[in-house]
Amino acid sequence: MKKALKILGMALLGLVVIVLLGAAYINFSPIPKHEAEVPAITIKADSVQLARGEHLVNASCALCHKGKNTNQMEGGLWREKDFGEVYTSNLTLHPDSKLSQYSDGELALMLRTGLKKNGEVAFFMPRYMHLSDEDLNAVIAFLRSESPLTRPSDKQWPERKPNYLAKLLAKVAIKPTPYPETVAAVDFNDPVAHGRYLAHNLACYHCHSGSFDGINEVEPTASAGYFGGGNPILKKDGSAKVLSSNLTPHPEHGLGKYSPEQFAKAVRTGKRQDGSNLDHSMPLFTNLTDAEVNAMYAYLQTVPVIDNAIEPGAVVK
Repeated sequence: MKKALKILGMALLGLVVIVLLGAAYINFSPIPKHEAEVPAITIKADSVQLARGEHLVNASCALCHKGKNTNQMEGGLWREKDFGEVYTSNLTLHPDSKLSQYSDGELALMLRTGLKKNGEVAFFMPRYMHLSDEDLNAVIAFLRSESPLTRPSDKQWPERKPNYLAKLLAKVAIKPTPYPETVAAVDFNDPVAHGRYLAHNLACYHCHSGSFDGINEVEPTASAGYFGGGNPILKKDGSAKVLSSNLTPHPEHGLGKYSPEQFAKAVRTGKRQDGSNLDHSMPLFTNLTDAEVNAMYAYLQTVPVIDNAIEPGAVVK
Protein backbone atom coordinates (compact mmCIF):
# COMPACT_ATOMS: atom_id res chain seq x y z
CA MET A 1 0.00 0.00 0.00
CA LYS A 2 2.79 2.40 0.91
CA LYS A 3 4.57 1.56 -2.34
CA ALA A 4 1.39 2.28 -4.33
CA LEU A 5 0.93 5.63 -2.58
CA LYS A 6 4.56 6.48 -3.24
CA ILE A 7 4.14 5.69 -6.95
CA LEU A 8 0.96 7.74 -7.06
CA GLY A 9 2.71 10.64 -5.34
CA MET A 10 5.60 10.51 -7.80
CA ALA A 11 3.16 10.43 -10.72
CA LEU A 12 1.28 13.47 -9.38
CA LEU A 13 4.54 15.30 -8.79
CA GLY A 14 5.62 14.53 -12.34
CA LEU A 15 2.30 15.83 -13.66
CA VAL A 16 2.67 19.06 -11.67
CA VAL A 17 6.20 19.52 -13.03
CA ILE A 18 4.97 19.01 -16.60
CA VAL A 19 2.16 21.54 -16.10
CA LEU A 20 4.54 24.09 -14.60
CA LEU A 21 7.06 23.62 -17.41
CA GLY A 22 4.28 24.03 -19.97
CA ALA A 23 3.06 27.19 -18.28
CA ALA A 24 6.60 28.56 -18.13
CA TYR A 25 7.09 27.81 -21.83
CA ILE A 26 3.87 29.63 -22.75
CA ASN A 27 4.68 32.61 -20.55
CA PHE A 28 8.31 33.13 -21.52
CA SER A 29 8.46 31.97 -25.14
CA PRO A 30 7.75 34.56 -27.87
CA ILE A 31 4.38 35.08 -29.55
CA PRO A 32 4.15 32.77 -32.60
CA LYS A 33 4.92 34.24 -36.00
CA HIS A 34 3.20 33.22 -39.22
CA GLU A 35 4.20 33.54 -42.83
CA ALA A 36 1.93 34.64 -45.66
CA GLU A 37 2.40 35.87 -49.19
CA VAL A 38 1.98 39.63 -49.43
CA PRO A 39 -0.34 40.52 -52.32
CA ALA A 40 1.29 42.60 -55.02
CA ILE A 41 -1.03 45.59 -55.13
CA THR A 42 -0.58 49.33 -55.41
CA ILE A 43 -3.61 51.53 -54.87
CA LYS A 44 -4.25 54.52 -57.11
CA ALA A 45 -7.19 56.58 -55.91
CA ASP A 46 -9.80 58.78 -57.54
CA SER A 47 -12.24 61.12 -55.84
CA VAL A 48 -15.08 58.56 -55.78
CA GLN A 49 -12.85 55.94 -54.21
CA LEU A 50 -11.55 58.39 -51.60
CA ALA A 51 -15.08 59.40 -50.62
CA ARG A 52 -16.07 55.75 -50.21
CA GLY A 53 -12.92 55.05 -48.21
CA GLU A 54 -13.57 58.00 -45.89
CA HIS A 55 -17.07 56.72 -45.21
CA LEU A 56 -15.84 53.20 -44.43
CA VAL A 57 -12.98 54.38 -42.21
CA ASN A 58 -15.32 56.63 -40.22
CA ALA A 59 -17.82 53.79 -39.86
CA SER A 60 -15.31 51.22 -38.63
CA CYS A 61 -11.58 51.97 -38.24
CA ALA A 62 -12.05 55.33 -36.53
CA LEU A 63 -14.08 53.73 -33.73
CA CYS A 64 -10.85 52.28 -32.29
CA HIS A 65 -8.04 54.25 -33.92
CA LYS A 66 -9.25 57.85 -33.55
CA GLY A 67 -7.67 59.62 -30.60
CA LYS A 68 -9.83 60.36 -27.57
CA ASN A 69 -9.35 64.12 -27.76
CA THR A 70 -8.38 64.56 -31.38
CA ASN A 71 -9.83 64.02 -34.82
CA GLN A 72 -6.76 62.05 -35.89
CA MET A 73 -6.22 58.33 -36.35
CA GLU A 74 -3.42 58.35 -33.79
CA GLY A 75 -4.45 55.25 -31.82
CA GLY A 76 -4.11 54.70 -28.10
CA LEU A 77 -4.44 52.27 -25.20
CA TRP A 78 -7.22 49.75 -25.74
CA ARG A 79 -9.63 49.59 -22.81
CA GLU A 80 -9.98 45.80 -22.80
CA LYS A 81 -7.49 44.44 -20.25
CA ASP A 82 -8.22 40.69 -20.51
CA PHE A 83 -5.18 40.22 -22.74
CA GLY A 84 -2.80 42.63 -20.99
CA GLU A 85 -1.78 46.02 -22.40
CA VAL A 86 -2.77 46.43 -26.04
CA TYR A 87 -2.60 49.60 -28.12
CA THR A 88 -4.35 50.58 -31.31
CA SER A 89 -1.89 51.80 -33.91
CA ASN A 90 -1.15 55.29 -35.17
CA LEU A 91 -2.63 55.31 -38.68
CA THR A 92 -1.81 58.90 -39.57
CA LEU A 93 0.56 60.06 -42.31
CA HIS A 94 3.39 60.75 -39.86
CA PRO A 95 6.60 59.16 -41.22
CA ASP A 96 7.08 57.20 -37.98
CA SER A 97 3.51 55.91 -37.72
CA LYS A 98 2.64 52.22 -38.07
CA LEU A 99 0.77 53.00 -41.27
CA SER A 100 3.88 54.48 -42.88
CA GLN A 101 5.78 51.27 -42.23
CA TYR A 102 3.38 49.19 -44.35
CA SER A 103 3.17 48.85 -48.12
CA ASP A 104 -0.27 48.68 -49.72
CA GLY A 105 0.07 44.91 -50.02
CA GLU A 106 1.14 44.50 -46.39
CA LEU A 107 -1.76 46.66 -45.26
CA ALA A 108 -4.19 44.61 -47.35
CA LEU A 109 -2.81 41.42 -45.78
CA MET A 110 -3.21 42.92 -42.31
CA LEU A 111 -6.80 44.01 -42.96
CA ARG A 112 -7.79 40.68 -44.50
CA THR A 113 -6.00 38.25 -42.17
CA GLY A 114 -4.98 40.16 -39.03
CA LEU A 115 -1.35 39.34 -39.76
CA LYS A 116 1.02 42.13 -38.80
CA LYS A 117 4.21 42.92 -40.67
CA ASN A 118 6.29 41.13 -38.03
CA GLY A 119 4.33 37.92 -38.50
CA GLU A 120 2.27 38.18 -35.30
CA VAL A 121 -1.52 38.23 -35.28
CA ALA A 122 -3.30 41.29 -33.88
CA PHE A 123 -5.45 40.35 -30.88
CA PHE A 124 -8.43 42.71 -31.24
CA MET A 125 -8.20 43.71 -34.88
CA PRO A 126 -11.28 42.54 -36.83
CA ARG A 127 -10.36 40.66 -39.97
CA TYR A 128 -12.05 42.13 -43.04
CA MET A 129 -11.97 39.03 -45.19
CA HIS A 130 -15.57 39.68 -46.34
CA LEU A 131 -14.92 43.28 -47.42
CA SER A 132 -15.15 43.62 -51.19
CA ASP A 133 -11.95 44.22 -53.16
CA GLU A 134 -13.31 47.62 -54.17
CA ASP A 135 -13.97 48.67 -50.59
CA LEU A 136 -10.64 47.29 -49.36
CA ASN A 137 -8.84 49.39 -51.96
CA ALA A 138 -10.95 52.42 -51.01
CA VAL A 139 -9.98 52.09 -47.33
CA ILE A 140 -6.28 51.86 -48.15
CA ALA A 141 -6.53 54.74 -50.60
CA PHE A 142 -8.17 56.98 -48.01
CA LEU A 143 -5.63 56.10 -45.31
CA ARG A 144 -2.90 57.25 -47.72
CA SER A 145 -4.70 60.52 -48.48
CA GLU A 146 -4.56 63.91 -46.78
CA SER A 147 -7.51 64.35 -44.45
CA PRO A 148 -8.14 65.67 -40.93
CA LEU A 149 -8.29 62.03 -39.82
CA THR A 150 -4.93 61.14 -41.35
CA ARG A 151 -3.21 64.43 -40.47
CA PRO A 152 0.25 63.47 -39.13
CA SER A 153 0.47 62.77 -35.41
CA ASP A 154 3.74 61.98 -33.67
CA LYS A 155 2.04 59.80 -31.04
CA GLN A 156 4.11 56.71 -30.32
CA TRP A 157 2.75 53.80 -28.30
CA PRO A 158 4.64 51.07 -26.46
CA GLU A 159 4.74 47.57 -27.85
CA ARG A 160 1.85 45.51 -26.57
CA LYS A 161 2.39 43.61 -23.33
CA PRO A 162 0.39 40.40 -23.61
CA ASN A 163 -0.46 38.56 -20.41
CA TYR A 164 -0.45 34.80 -19.90
CA LEU A 165 -3.95 34.33 -21.35
CA ALA A 166 -3.03 36.24 -24.50
CA LYS A 167 0.14 34.18 -24.95
CA LEU A 168 -1.77 30.95 -24.47
CA LEU A 169 -4.45 31.90 -26.97
CA ALA A 170 -1.84 33.12 -29.46
CA LYS A 171 -0.26 29.67 -29.36
CA VAL A 172 -3.41 27.57 -29.53
CA ALA A 173 -6.32 29.62 -30.88
CA ILE A 174 -5.58 33.03 -32.42
CA LYS A 175 -4.55 32.35 -36.01
CA PRO A 176 -4.58 34.47 -39.16
CA THR A 177 -7.63 34.04 -41.34
CA PRO A 178 -7.07 32.95 -44.97
CA TYR A 179 -6.56 35.66 -47.57
CA PRO A 180 -9.43 35.41 -50.07
CA GLU A 181 -8.52 35.39 -53.74
CA THR A 182 -11.25 37.89 -54.54
CA VAL A 183 -14.33 39.33 -52.86
CA ALA A 184 -17.07 40.60 -55.16
CA ALA A 185 -18.92 43.85 -54.60
CA VAL A 186 -22.21 43.61 -52.72
CA ASP A 187 -25.52 44.35 -54.40
CA PHE A 188 -26.53 47.59 -52.68
CA ASN A 189 -30.01 47.29 -54.21
CA ASP A 190 -30.65 44.16 -52.13
CA PRO A 191 -31.26 45.40 -48.55
CA VAL A 192 -30.76 41.98 -46.94
CA ALA A 193 -27.48 41.33 -48.79
CA HIS A 194 -26.32 44.88 -48.05
CA GLY A 195 -27.28 44.51 -44.38
CA ARG A 196 -25.41 41.22 -44.05
CA TYR A 197 -22.36 42.85 -45.62
CA LEU A 198 -22.48 45.66 -43.06
CA ALA A 199 -23.25 43.45 -40.06
CA HIS A 200 -20.24 41.26 -40.85
CA ASN A 201 -17.74 43.93 -41.87
CA LEU A 202 -18.62 46.22 -38.97
CA ALA A 203 -18.07 43.17 -36.76
CA CYS A 204 -21.48 43.61 -35.08
CA TYR A 205 -21.72 39.84 -34.64
CA HIS A 206 -18.47 39.83 -32.61
CA CYS A 207 -20.08 41.57 -29.64
CA HIS A 208 -23.67 40.50 -30.17
CA SER A 209 -23.09 36.74 -30.44
CA GLY A 210 -22.59 34.39 -27.50
CA SER A 211 -18.89 34.92 -26.76
CA PHE A 212 -15.69 36.10 -28.38
CA ASP A 213 -14.16 32.62 -28.28
CA GLY A 214 -17.11 31.31 -30.31
CA ILE A 215 -16.67 33.77 -33.17
CA ASN A 216 -16.18 32.29 -36.63
CA GLU A 217 -14.71 34.99 -38.85
CA VAL A 218 -14.54 32.74 -41.91
CA GLU A 219 -18.26 31.89 -41.65
CA PRO A 220 -19.82 34.51 -39.37
CA THR A 221 -23.25 32.86 -39.38
CA ALA A 222 -21.62 29.79 -37.79
CA SER A 223 -20.57 31.83 -34.74
CA ALA A 224 -21.93 30.46 -31.47
CA GLY A 225 -25.16 32.24 -30.54
CA TYR A 226 -25.06 34.29 -33.74
CA PHE A 227 -26.59 37.68 -32.86
CA GLY A 228 -28.27 36.18 -29.79
CA GLY A 229 -26.31 38.44 -27.43
CA GLY A 230 -25.07 37.71 -23.93
CA ASN A 231 -21.39 38.35 -24.65
CA PRO A 232 -19.78 40.24 -21.71
CA ILE A 233 -18.36 43.54 -23.02
CA LEU A 234 -16.11 45.68 -20.84
CA LYS A 235 -17.70 49.00 -19.90
CA LYS A 236 -15.70 52.06 -20.92
CA ASP A 237 -14.97 52.90 -17.29
CA GLY A 238 -13.65 49.38 -16.72
CA SER A 239 -15.94 48.83 -13.72
CA ALA A 240 -17.75 45.74 -15.02
CA LYS A 241 -18.86 43.95 -18.15
CA VAL A 242 -22.24 44.58 -19.71
CA LEU A 243 -24.05 41.79 -21.56
CA SER A 244 -24.61 42.51 -25.23
CA SER A 245 -28.17 42.67 -26.55
CA ASN A 246 -30.06 40.01 -28.43
CA LEU A 247 -30.35 41.27 -32.02
CA THR A 248 -32.29 38.33 -33.43
CA PRO A 249 -35.94 39.06 -34.34
CA HIS A 250 -37.28 37.55 -31.11
CA PRO A 251 -40.64 39.28 -30.40
CA GLU A 252 -39.90 39.88 -26.69
CA HIS A 253 -36.16 39.61 -26.13
CA GLY A 254 -34.80 40.83 -29.45
CA LEU A 255 -35.37 43.19 -32.36
CA GLY A 256 -38.85 41.82 -33.01
CA LYS A 257 -40.20 44.56 -30.76
CA TYR A 258 -38.27 47.35 -32.55
CA SER A 259 -39.52 49.26 -35.56
CA PRO A 260 -37.00 50.34 -38.22
CA GLU A 261 -37.16 53.88 -36.82
CA GLN A 262 -36.51 52.70 -33.25
CA PHE A 263 -33.60 50.56 -34.43
CA ALA A 264 -32.10 53.54 -36.29
CA LYS A 265 -32.41 55.67 -33.16
CA ALA A 266 -30.64 53.03 -31.05
CA VAL A 267 -27.81 52.64 -33.58
CA ARG A 268 -27.26 56.37 -34.01
CA THR A 269 -28.07 57.86 -30.60
CA GLY A 270 -27.72 54.98 -28.13
CA LYS A 271 -31.38 55.21 -27.04
CA ARG A 272 -33.39 52.05 -26.46
CA GLN A 273 -37.03 51.67 -27.45
CA ASP A 274 -38.10 52.73 -23.93
CA GLY A 275 -35.88 55.82 -24.02
CA SER A 276 -33.18 54.48 -21.68
CA ASN A 277 -29.53 54.71 -22.69
CA LEU A 278 -27.46 51.89 -24.09
CA ASP A 279 -24.13 51.40 -22.35
CA HIS A 280 -21.32 53.56 -23.73
CA SER A 281 -19.44 50.43 -24.79
CA MET A 282 -21.86 50.39 -27.75
CA PRO A 283 -20.37 52.66 -30.44
CA LEU A 284 -22.66 55.18 -32.09
CA PHE A 285 -22.80 54.76 -35.86
CA THR A 286 -23.76 58.35 -36.52
CA ASN A 287 -22.41 58.48 -40.05
CA LEU A 288 -24.29 55.47 -41.45
CA THR A 289 -26.74 56.45 -44.16
CA ASP A 290 -30.47 55.76 -43.92
CA ALA A 291 -30.05 53.08 -46.57
CA GLU A 292 -27.32 51.37 -44.54
CA VAL A 293 -29.23 51.43 -41.25
CA ASN A 294 -32.39 50.15 -42.94
CA ALA A 295 -30.38 47.41 -44.64
CA MET A 296 -28.92 46.24 -41.32
CA TYR A 297 -32.41 46.13 -39.83
CA ALA A 298 -33.69 44.17 -42.84
CA TYR A 299 -30.91 41.61 -42.52
CA LEU A 300 -31.25 41.17 -38.76
CA GLN A 301 -34.93 40.37 -39.26
CA THR A 302 -33.83 37.31 -41.28
CA VAL A 303 -31.38 35.71 -38.81
CA PRO A 304 -32.57 32.68 -36.80
CA VAL A 305 -34.45 33.63 -33.64
CA ILE A 306 -32.67 32.90 -30.36
CA ASP A 307 -34.72 32.94 -27.16
CA ASN A 308 -32.13 34.65 -24.97
CA ALA A 309 -33.64 37.03 -22.43
CA ILE A 310 -31.12 39.69 -21.44
CA GLU A 311 -32.20 42.47 -19.14
CA PRO A 312 -31.17 45.86 -20.54
CA GLY A 313 -27.92 47.01 -18.98
CA ALA A 314 -27.29 43.67 -17.21
CA VAL A 315 -23.70 43.45 -16.00
CA VAL A 316 -21.32 40.81 -14.73
CA LYS A 317 -18.21 41.48 -12.65
